[in-house]
Amino acid sequence: MAFSFETDSKGYIKKRESFNLEYKQNFQLGDNLLKYIKTLVGMANNKGGQIVFGIKDSPHILLGMSNNKLSETDPKVIDIKVREYFSPDIRWQSAIQEFEGKKFGVLSVEEAEEKPVVCKKNKDDILREGAIYYRYRGETKEIEYPELKKILDKEREKERILWIKHIEKIAMVGPQNIHLLDRYNGEITYGDSKILLDKSLIDQLKFIKEGHFTEKEGEGLPTLKLVGTIDGLVDVDNAIIDQNVAYPLTTGLLQKELGLNQYEMQAVIYSLDLKSKPKRHTLIMQGEKSNGIHKYSKSVVSVVQKLMEQRGKEAFLNECTEKYKKYIRETKEKNQRMRKRK
Repeated sequence: MAFSFETDSKGYIKKRESFNLEYKQNFQLGDNLLKYIKTLVGMANNKGGQIVFGIKDSPHILLGMSNNKLSETDPKVIDIKVREYFSPDIRWQSAIQEFEGKKFGVLSVEEAEEKPVVCKKNKDDILREGAIYYRYRGETKEIEYPELKKILDKEREKERILWIKHIEKIAMVGPQNIHLLDRYNGEITYGDSKILLDKSLIDQLKFIKEGHFTEKEGEGLPTLKLVGTIDGLVDVDNAIIDQNVAYPLTTGLLQKELGLNQYEMQAVIYSLDLKSKPKRHTLIMQGEKSNGIHKYSKSVVSVVQKLMEQRGKEAFLNECTEKYKKYIRETKEKNQRMRKRK
């Protein structure tokens, strides 16, 4: 995305400070750094946002930064301060941008995945232990009741959905094949037994997503990054999976869910090669002479709906039906050639 400003005839920036934007003239360390972090945390507790450096205050005029402190400051220094005063973590980044030959600094932050982000300790008159800072229009201050209630209600709903997802996975795999990692007590339950993890490992263990700082990138905290899947913890081949739970949709039910006719449904199944994907499809046999029943997981519905939204339903279905027609035509021609050879 291009970095730019829109100004009026006097050179004043048209876009005002808001719940996701604040202007500063120059980046400074010391207590000023804590004020920036306070603002970033307030934005993270709202919808995210950014602080732009190089803007004169009142009126907002494009000056550019007159020092190099932001570019010379190791991100590790800022990140350590964030972790020292706030929890849980926030995802932020810094950048230097140019516009009309002038340099501007940007500190940006994403909306926090886990809210509220809370202040851990006091710092003079800047930060208060236990405070929850929230970004309102043009200012950052301690959160008020309506916004706090909204955050707590949303977090409760997220927890409820998470429980539902866990229960669905347990039902799919079977409770006898579920093993829990308790990071608080340092234990992995395995049937009636427990595998104990060393305290020193638990202290270092942290699950991170791509994009977070790591010790290598200058975070200041050791991490153990788990990539991909973990094999060998359970006997996957012997896991008992209820196919009616994992694959609840027959072709007819899938067709009804998607609002397609029979031909369109067959075209989509062929075009997306669904029958070759174990996570999406299974064939259930009901006797030696049975051809089997094709069944699909619920994820197929969301996948197809997303494709129809992205490409347009008509265009997507036309693409699928053209592929399916070509497949049928080529199959007929192949069968005819084989009959002639006989």
